[in-house]
Amino acid sequence: MAKNLNYYKNQSTKIEGKKIILNIMGKRHISRCIRWLADPEVNKFLTNNIKNVTRQQELEWLNFIKSSQTDIVFAINDKKSGTYIGNCGLHKVDICRKTCEFGIFIGDRKYWKKGFGTDAVKTILNFTSAELGLENVRLTVYEYNHRAINVYKRCGFCTVGILNKHHFYNDLYWDAYIMQHDFGKAGRGNKKTAI
Repeated sequence: MAKNLNYYKNQSTKIEGKKIILNIMGKRHISRCIRWLADPEVNKFLTNNIKNVTRQQELEWLNFIKSSQTDIVFAINDKKSGTYIGNCGLHKVDICRKTCEFGIFIGDRKYWKKGFGTDAVKTILNFTSAELGLENVRLTVYEYNHRAINVYKRCGFCTVGILNKHHFYNDLYWDAYIMQHDFGKAGRGNKKTAI
């Protein structure tokens, strides 16, 4: 039987991957997270493109997440050093329909291109299936985020839709891809789109 999200929303929750450890995001993570959101090289990949976030806004968001019955956000930490390097979250979790939306970013650029994001995606997918009993995980990614798209494909996601000219960045309109990981049901209702 799948557990309710609130079961995991305590500071002792720890989910281990090969290179990372996920624990519940808390107030101690806010200052570094705000710095990452202000970094244009990090922010350009975020689908919500939040800019100029204040500590108060981030605290309000964190309180919303903590009280939400359908959202949970984890801090991603380097397993060896314990360094906080990014966030990943499950949103709109629907235990009855066995679905959720997924978001991730590695904010500390020193950890880019080193497999930490891939390990975090694999770790959270294992958690969604094994612990929450979910069968379908969706995400949205901008077409220019090639590195993330490749990671998602390696982790079993496929493109199921395209939002044409969905995002304006750097004086251009960009498509957003809707990608989906469907546990054990590849091909059934999963129309793959080449990108």
